[in-house]
Amino acid sequence: MHQDDPRVFDVAIVGGGIGGTMLGAILARHGVRVLLLEGSGHPRFAIGESTVPETTFGLRVLARRYDVPEIEHLATHGAVRRHVSSNCGVKRNFSFIYHREGESTRPTECTQYPTWGPPLGPDSHYLRQDVDAYMYHVAVSYGATAHTHTLVDDVKFDDDGVTLVTREKGTFQASYLVDAGGMRAVLPERLGLRQEPPYRTRSRTVFTHMVNVRPFDTVAPPRQQHGMPSPFSQGTLHHLFPGGWFWVIPFDNHPDSTSELCSVGVNLDIDRYPRPDGLSAEDEFWQHVNRFPSVARQFERARAVRPYVATERTQFSSRSVVGDRWCLLPHASDFIDPLFSSGLAVTVMSLNALSHRLIDAVRSDDFDTARFEYLEQWTKRMFRFYDDLVSCSYVAFDDFELWNAWNRVWTLTTLYGTNAQNQVAVKFEKTQDKACFDALESPPYRGLQGIDNPWVEQMFNRSRDAVLAYRKGELTKDQAVTRIFEVLRESELAPSMWGTLDPEDRCPAGVYTLWPLMRILLWGKFRSPAHVRGAYFTGGARLVGKEAVQAATTELRGGTSQVRRTLRDMWLNWNRDWTRQGIRMQK
Repeated sequence: MHQDDPRVFDVAIVGGGIGGTMLGAILARHGVRVLLLEGSGHPRFAIGESTVPETTFGLRVLARRYDVPEIEHLATHGAVRRHVSSNCGVKRNFSFIYHREGESTRPTECTQYPTWGPPLGPDSHYLRQDVDAYMYHVAVSYGATAHTHTLVDDVKFDDDGVTLVTREKGTFQASYLVDAGGMRAVLPERLGLRQEPPYRTRSRTVFTHMVNVRPFDTVAPPRQQHGMPSPFSQGTLHHLFPGGWFWVIPFDNHPDSTSELCSVGVNLDIDRYPRPDGLSAEDEFWQHVNRFPSVARQFERARAVRPYVATERTQFSSRSVVGDRWCLLPHASDFIDPLFSSGLAVTVMSLNALSHRLIDAVRSDDFDTARFEYLEQWTKRMFRFYDDLVSCSYVAFDDFELWNAWNRVWTLTTLYGTNAQNQVAVKFEKTQDKACFDALESPPYRGLQGIDNPWVEQMFNRSRDAVLAYRKGELTKDQAVTRIFEVLRESELAPSMWGTLDPEDRCPAGVYTLWPLMRILLWGKFRSPAHVRGAYFTGGARLVGKEAVQAATTELRGGTSQVRRTLRDMWLNWNRDWTRQGIRMQK
């Protein structure tokens, strides 16, 4: 290939969403000649709006490892609001409300997992059209050659790389091709990679964007009864019922938000709720809303601002993730379900492992497939994990007590997965040695959700087996619940100040404001069992303190109301910001 040919590149990326554009920015920042092709334009609609702590910590790692600070602007809601878009919502918690058909929700049938407070949080609800457009322009600013409204009609591989034939822009050549599309990605279709999904999860989705969705706090039982530490409307809300769940992801739930939108959807076990003939997506959505009085009250004034979309089975899979001169990003390879917002988490993990391999491959002109096999192993392993996590959650939706037990398994895997990212980031801040990031591809930090740690893996697998035994009728619900709590206790993974082993504590991880964070660090360093101590919670207090000062200073420049809210959120989890949202909607 001629290096000075404007149609010849080192790496071509097909798909201009958040994953493809982050990769494009990283590669271009390091001198890789990048071609970025997007079939539509920006801004464009996309779902996948809710972040999780492990994702946002992974974004910090990406930004610092690859010297692309713009990626870190996506890591906390404050940074998103300042640098990316005021149309994004704040995510201070994951809230789960259990529902029985025809009944208002019971005050004690809810669970909550708060996200991290400032300066390391909170998480965000991305209005994807703004976030994706932002990252697209970041990639361009670092030198990626980008074309929108450019469809790839064919790809042809040879010993030197790949030729891409586009409908609008002619032909391009590259040494390597990354497919960052979704379910209808180019390479799986061209190479015949799609296979019957080897997953237990069998679900489908109906979704849209709405306005006038009421904050659930205005219809829920009062806080004195439900006891949750964070307002339901200030996070990603999940309405659970046997065989399914609704998501409610508001973009208008921060006082400084300029959006009035809310992402909503219902996810259904496809075997329990097959797609009905002759019923529109809109009618089916409202049919399920009206089954549950508390959900119906939340949506009583809501209206959709875009067409409802009803999917077939949402799970898909590819036989391979990497091949000769090509790689699939996770959302082009496999998908499980929106529950737990796992898609972006796997994408960030993949980008961390793929980026340095591609940079090295370009510099050495060596694209041997063996170089990329780590992506094959760990991408597939993480999809198998999330299939276990999600499929068992659908089983646990049968009964609140079962969900209350199973939910704790996820909170612990999240703690250890997030802390693995933090361990590496803290070490880098101390040493400024980027070799620190190699630890994320070595035991026990590989993958996500702490699953590379044998103690975490054993705890998860034994708990999963209890849920599956319940599904098969081999255990009663009460026996399954008892077994899960036994496994949690025997694992010794839960910090002693948490209520993980107390079924009555429905926010079993506590909160992540400054003092509880310090208590977790102290437990980890001095009181945790031998299989935790030294590998997790070994430091970070100094870094958190430094970033707390920086966060407060940054917000102070934006006005006293912002700094007041930031300081409040460092120490307190509850607030009444949602009352302003409710007043605004009543006008």
